[in-house]
Amino acid sequence: MNQVLSPLSPAQKQEGAQQFVRSVVFDLILTLCLCGLWNIWVQARQMRALNFILRTERYSFWPWLIFTLLTCGLYHFYHEYKMSKDLCVALNRPHSDRPLLHIVLCCLGLSIVVDAIQQSEINDFFGSHQL
Repeated sequence: MNQVLSPLSPAQKQEGAQQFVRSVVFDLILTLCLCGLWNIWVQARQMRALNFILRTERYSFWPWLIFTLLTCGLYHFYHEYKMSKDLCVALNRPHSDRPLLHIVLCCLGLSIVVDAIQQSEINDFFGSHQL
């Protein structure tokens, strides 16, 4: 998929930054303290952010949750790969190896690390470089 996205206007980026820029460290701490439950909220928020960035409703929480439960988590690996690929396109890095790295991390049980990396990339997209 060689998709080229038209850039968001400054007003759209400002609106997106207010909604979707979040602290990666805060998310990691809450995910660990709440035994992974916070990561479900992080996942839903990242889906909304990616839909905003791509300007299409490509990601939806309930189908992701149902398919992830039905496949005992295997669908989540595919979902993380797909989100990483779309983030790379949005960040103008369509040939990045990052989606493959994210699959490997998920297979090693480090999907919260993948979500932290993805949140950092979402923050970068909106111009925020803080953790």
